[in-house]
Parts: sequence; C-alpha cells; structure tokens
Amino acid sequence: NGIYEFTRSDLTDSTTVVDLLANQTKLRTINGVRQQVVDSLMNSYASSLNSVIYFAQLPYSLDGAAVYREFLGEKTIKNQSYYKVKITFDPKGGGEDYEDEFIYWIHQDNFLIDYLAYSYCEEDCGYRFRESVNRRKKNGIIVQDYNNYKELIQDPNLSHMDQLFIDGKLELLSEINIDDVVITLKNG
Repeated sequence: NGIYEFTRSDLTDSTTVVDLLANQTKLRTINGVRQQVVDSLMNSYASSLNSVIYFAQLPYSLDGAAVYREFLGEKTIKNQSYYKVKITFDPKGGGEDYEDEFIYWIHQDNFLIDYLAYSYCEEDCGYRFRESVNRRKKNGIIVQDYNNYKELIQDPNLSHMDQLFIDGKLELLSEINIDDVVITLKNG
C-alpha cells in the first residue's frame, strides 16, 4: 500500500550508525540515540540511501514516463551475451539527479541486469560500474548484491566501462550487500 521503510547500518568497533528513510521520516541514530542533523546533511544521507534502494529495485524503476531508453547493441561479458541499453531522464519528472546517465547490460536469456554503469555529479563527479553478485529470491522477489567498481583512468567513456571491466582496468571500491530483506506481499 505504498508504505516503505529503508535503513542502512554502518557498524564499527563501538559505534552503530543507522540512517532511516520512510514515507514521512528521515533520521539518523548513533548507538540507538536519534541525532539532530541539519536538513541539508540529512537530505544528503537520505539521497545516498535512496540511491542504494534505486539499484535494489532494478529494473522496476526504469518504466517511468521521464525515462528515456536507447539500445546500444550487444556485448559479451564472461562468455554471456547481453543487450546494452542506455538510460537518461527528462528534467521534468526525472528527479533531482536527472542529468545522470546509466548503461545496463541485460542478459539475453533471462533478461536480468547483471552489470550497470553510471555517471554522477554531486559533491564530485565520476563513474561507477557494478557487477551483480549473490542473486537470490525472497518471497518471489529477486534480491542481489553488487561489487562496486571505480574508474582508474580520468574521464572514461561511460559506454566503454564494460571493456574496462573485462580488461581488469577498474578498481573494486566497495561491496553493496542488501541484508535482512523483509518482503510482505499484500492482496488488493
């Protein structure tokens, strides 16, 4: 019924930081204590968490009216055949990051997204390439984690990120793990 709650936890030796994004709530806690965070910083935390959720919901977030799709051809990665599709957004309805560009490698047999690349410009600008790992089903819904790579060369061409990955010219930046997923399906 449109109700959602997403959290991200950062655990260190003695500190647990939790960011929460829900329908009408954005908050941060440290060791269970709610923090007073200025709006601009809290919006940054929420935007970062929302970005993770965007990727977790793929490909369902690619069907909006403000989404433009362009077929770029086919590519073979790790002996698997993919359709290569570029996604851009209309400024009207495309969100605050409508200038970002994405490329998705969609498996030709099962139509799942195994790889994606994107450009971004927020505090700084850059490129990322993600490899889907640990794909599993939870209550009939596909959940997958990602290996998150960054470019090693200055200003690569976004559409060439697949070849940089194949050639081993990307650096593993982080692992994005979607844990403790609870999916409740409601009728009607």
